[in-house]
Amino acid sequence: MSDRVNRTYFCRTCGNEVIFTKDGGGKIICCGQEMQIKKEGFDREE
Repeated sequence: MSDRVNRTYFCRTCGNEVIFTKDGGGKIICCGQEMQIKKEGFDREE
């Protein structure tokens, strides 16, 4: 299983969040940029 599965990702531009459920090998893109992993306890993460 991929280490990306069950992680929450967010968009730095619009704040959209997604939970990664299945790894198809592609990048997670929103607003034209790759989404970032959201760490526990933080609203936004670098």
